[in-house]
Amino acid sequence: MLGDREFDLVVIDEACQSTEASVWQAVLRAKRVIFAGDHFQLPPTVLSDVAAREGMRDSLMHRLVERFGEDVYRRLTVQYRMNDLIMRFSSQQFYDHSLIADVSVRNHLLCDLPGIANNEVTNTPAIFIDTAGAGYDEELEPDGLSKRNPREANVVVSLVRKLTAEGLTGDQIAIIAPYAAQVRLLRSRLNLEGLEVDTVDGFQGREKEAVIVTLVRSNETGEIGFLADTRRTNVALTRARRSLIVIGDSATLGGDPFYAAMLQYFESINGYRTVWDESVWQFDSCVG
Repeated sequence: MLGDREFDLVVIDEACQSTEASVWQAVLRAKRVIFAGDHFQLPPTVLSDVAAREGMRDSLMHRLVERFGEDVYRRLTVQYRMNDLIMRFSSQQFYDHSLIADVSVRNHLLCDLPGIANNEVTNTPAIFIDTAGAGYDEELEPDGLSKRNPREANVVVSLVRKLTAEGLTGDQIAIIAPYAAQVRLLRSRLNLEGLEVDTVDGFQGREKEAVIVTLVRSNETGEIGFLADTRRTNVALTRARRSLIVIGDSATLGGDPFYAAMLQYFESINGYRTVWDESVWQFDSCVG
């Protein structure tokens, strides 16, 4: 369609989710190229493990940043989505402490929304709920290879009920899971109009007022699978505007330096809770 046309400028959006091969036709027609994207978030989707090992999962933008650093890229530092306490851990871990929450979002909370009461559920922007020692074991999905965690799913259901009891509507809440089996389990158990339940990949670029992240992995060996690709977790942790609630097993996650730092961060902001808490965050592990 384009024949031999060339352009003074070509802009490639979401460049870090594009395989290198897929952008060369555009690059070769440009006198100047601008790549826009975030190499600390999701890489291109590559289904072939062989292709991934050979480097197909590395975008051209990622290669350029790795090779030339600040000589080729500029970072946008002001964000207009997240409460500062939701933003800060990702800023520390991925962006050299450089992110700044705009004043319009810096301290916004669920209780600032119309008709929402001010209490611990609605005025706490970032919470980690620890399931360690509670027997919340992961399992393989029947007739599948994806993992799920039914008792962690119970906590999610309970949290959705708490949030809606405070006045939130389904379209203000999202649930993110790294495993498709957990997504399928939760979709089968939650029938709330407007509520979105999806994988990390499915929620890239999206946002909601309240986001619940269920990390699923809980085992005796400390195996975390593809949670080890912390770019995926970075996406999950940065979708919430006013309330981020993460559920996971510290005994499984804490052996990894990134997740150990995440746990320390939640403790430092008084955002650490457990499923044993005798408080508003107490959960019924047998939620139907």
